[in-house]
Amino acid sequence: MTSRISRSLIAALLALTVVVGASGLAAAANTATISAEPSTPGDASTHTVTETVGSTLNTSSWNGFAVDYTNTSADASNVSAADVQAIGIDRDGNSSGAAVDVNASDDLEGVSVSNNGGTVTFSLGGSYSLYEGDEVVLVYGNVTNPDAGTHNVTADINPQSSGSEAVASLTVENATSENETTTTTTNASTTTTSTTSTTEETSTTTTETTTMTSTNASTTSTSTTSTTEETSTTTTESTEETSSGSSPGFGAGLALVALAGAALVAARER
Repeated sequence: MTSRISRSLIAALLALTVVVGASGLAAAANTATISAEPSTPGDASTHTVTETVGSTLNTSSWNGFAVDYTNTSADASNVSAADVQAIGIDRDGNSSGAAVDVNASDDLEGVSVSNNGGTVTFSLGGSYSLYEGDEVVLVYGNVTNPDAGTHNVTADINPQSSGSEAVASLTVENATSENETTTTTTNASTTTTSTTSTTEETSTTTTETTTMTSTNASTTSTSTTSTTEETSTTTTESTEETSSGSSPGFGAGLALVALAGAALVAARER
């Protein structure tokens, strides 16, 4: 009875060990991603590749990175160090896209292509350490995209070591023609009517009446001005100037009277 219990206990422990070991292997597996821009078949494209660091590379120096396109029709023959747009480490893998916490471009020693353009390898100097959960990021151009479809591409951190490979899916699609909708906007015409008011001014001719009355050089002048709308009346008062003077007939009469008086006085004296 005791031996049966012991055997059962040992079997249970072995099963638990297998499960734990399998879980550990699953946790240690690397994961990778790859994307192309543009993603149309046969076009020269920029590829962004990422791979998480598994437990087998924990605390290792980063010495290289390889991308294997041999299972596709992609061609990386023209990729060189000048085509590397970004290379670095995203600590803990918590950033999105091509964002990095460590820029490793200063540690890039060279780029080599093998397998007739099917594999491109980036060599680094080992100046930066990798930790489990980190994510390495590479962005490089001048790759000719494969045919349309989903392709398996293998990424490998430190390709000189084993156990750090991960498979990523590269999706390449034919360009889709988008229907362009042209919207015609009709602007309402605005008509502006401008009305010009004409003000008519009526002017009344001023009639001046001059009355001249001569009584020993007597002159009367009257001037009246009348205007419709704005009426202004100017009245010039008559100015009478009368001047009296001695006429020649009157003076002669006085002389005759004086002579008659003198004659009368002379007759009385006689």
